[in-house]
Amino acid sequence: MKAQYIKRTGSDTLTLFFAGWGMDSVPFADHTGGGDLLLLYDYTDLTFDTELTDGYRHYRVAAWSMGVWAASCVVPGLGLDISESVAVAGTSTPVSERFGIPPVIFDGTLTGLNDRSLASFRRRMCGGAAAASVFERCAPERDIESLREELRSIGEMSAVKTGSMRWDRAVVTMRDAIFPAGAQIAAHTRDGAGIVTEIDVPHYHRETLRDIIEDR
Repeated sequence: MKAQYIKRTGSDTLTLFFAGWGMDSVPFADHTGGGDLLLLYDYTDLTFDTELTDGYRHYRVAAWSMGVWAASCVVPGLGLDISESVAVAGTSTPVSERFGIPPVIFDGTLTGLNDRSLASFRRRMCGGAAAASVFERCAPERDIESLREELRSIGEMSAVKTGSMRWDRAVVTMRDAIFPAGAQIAAHTRDGAGIVTEIDVPHYHRETLRDIIEDR
């Protein structure tokens, strides 16, 4: 797992944001509201440097897409007093017929991953070509091989490691073409999320993520 501070000003509050598969800091570089912000991404492994969270009085956790699973696996073991946790467009069981992405879809994405299929994935992720074109202006700067290795690792790890985090709030993206909305609802109901909110947006919705990351 990679970690990068997007904002570090000496605030007493730290938000840990677990991004989705294939991400890096580029799409989130301007998310600077609220307190300090630590971005986590690239789940080729789930190693976390606990020194990164030292020195804060308050902690928030926000997670999106595959980051919901990663946070569910990592955060409970950090021993932090979390004031709020919000999951968006993801579940703690990311590859699942009932509670995540159907295995045949996940396997097909991994097997067929190339530049063309990645562009198609991002159109579905963003809810159409126009929104995907906007996303491409700040797209992650990672190559196909790194994305393939991360996705392969997520598939292997999630088959044996299920998250145990109880989310204070879960935001279900009802126009999601990546994580089916019904699977999100079923998973968060199973896991006992405090509040489940349904919103009419696709899997990636910049404004929604910004509001949650920056605690607006």
